[in-house]
Amino acid sequence: MNSCVSFLRGLHLLGPSEDFFSKKPRSDTPWLIVAWIMSACDSINLDGTPKPSHVERGTYGHAQKMWASMTYAFGRLSGLGNLTWHESDIGGGLMVGNPSISIEVSSYMCSLRRRKVVQAGEVANSARAITSEILLKLYHYNHLPENWTICAYQPGERVHGGSGNDLSQWGGGRVWRLLSAAYTVAFICMLRFDEVLKIQVH
Repeated sequence: MNSCVSFLRGLHLLGPSEDFFSKKPRSDTPWLIVAWIMSACDSINLDGTPKPSHVERGTYGHAQKMWASMTYAFGRLSGLGNLTWHESDIGGGLMVGNPSISIEVSSYMCSLRRRKVVQAGEVANSARAITSEILLKLYHYNHLPENWTICAYQPGERVHGGSGNDLSQWGGGRVWRLLSAAYTVAFICMLRFDEVLKIQVH
């Protein structure tokens, strides 16, 4: 949030005392979010010119984190929720909802993804966002006695459709507990799962 505000004030797109994360965002807020992400991750400058090849650019995954931080900032901290950004029913050009959840930002992110994959050769990764509802289901499933109880290791063969163990039976209590912890950390810290696996305790 501080990085976004500093960027906007540096370009004089935001006044020195103007509150960007407010309950009544400016009508051009989606475009300001796009400008912030574009400056850090795109191969194109804000004026449409290509960036030199030696200029460091963030990955698409980093752009997704920037987008997620804006969605959280306006949705949770500013109290605007997950309502799509749209014009109010009373008219007059008044916009309501979460400006990060807008056609402008989502369209830009789609175009950025295409450029990253086609031009820069990044690998496209499909992902499903973890929600609090999914975490709750995971919590209850993992706490079933047959999943949560730590038992002695028993080697066996898993054969689908055969006489072996069912494919859904894998791991044990320790594995289920580790998965619960990893997914919870990923959700709270807005990390991809591969980033959680790289966390080291010193």
